[in-house]
Amino acid sequence: MQRANGSLKISFSKNEIRNLHYTTPLRAFSNDDGNDDIPAAVIVNTSGGLVSGDKHKVNINLKNNCKALIFSQSAEKIYKSVNNIEANISNEIKVGENSWLEWLPQETILFENSRLNRSLKIYLSKSSESLAGEIVVLGRLAKGEFVNNVFLKDFISVYKNSKIQWLDIVLFDDEIKKARKSITRLGGANCFFTIVFSSENVEKYEQIIYKFIKNNILDLTISLTIINDNLVIRGMSEDPLFLRKIFAKIWIFIRSDIKKLPPFMPKLWWV
Repeated sequence: MQRANGSLKISFSKNEIRNLHYTTPLRAFSNDDGNDDIPAAVIVNTSGGLVSGDKHKVNINLKNNCKALIFSQSAEKIYKSVNNIEANISNEIKVGENSWLEWLPQETILFENSRLNRSLKIYLSKSSESLAGEIVVLGRLAKGEFVNNVFLKDFISVYKNSKIQWLDIVLFDDEIKKARKSITRLGGANCFFTIVFSSENVEKYEQIIYKFIKNNILDLTISLTIINDNLVIRGMSEDPLFLRKIFAKIWIFIRSDIKKLPPFMPKLWWV
């Protein structure tokens, strides 16, 4: 079986895309919703998903004093593995001094018997900030599929001036039903998200974001933690659509009330 080996490199400078290179099945295009937002690039996987043995590698580079939003056109589907071979996704982002990055993928949907090994590494510089997120859905819930046999190793790390600031690994190795029943793991949830807001001023923003969540987010299992200069927000739900709406609500609040950017998600993100 032929495997996909896609790569994508995007470089931003002076608030615009300066360099763009990709190989099939990955693509990227500039995106402008006409609301005076920061420069944006949308990532497209033309194959529609990943299967065992596929490898995707994405490198994003922001030069000093610029802003950029990177998001995906659609949900990433991880299909059934063949011979227990994993699909691999490697995302690496470098953010120059005094720059702002938003990493906004749509949800990753894990099919029954899928296997995924994914990493996201963010390298921040002096006075740079980032807002990064991931959403994971366990099964094609709209079609009634509740998975049990799934392998997921999801690795996220944030560095500041080349020093590790935060590292997290989500690991599922089959037996999802047991994890779903455990109150210390999924607690009945079928989907979950992680949002990481990295800033030297994150302690100043903690209470503002906490009050917003307390007053506006109901009926969702959610937590908020500070680790070094990183504010980590996690949410879990039985309903992927509800979870997605809450994810967007928190994201919009941070980018608009904290960063004074337009209070919108990209239009394509809602499609």
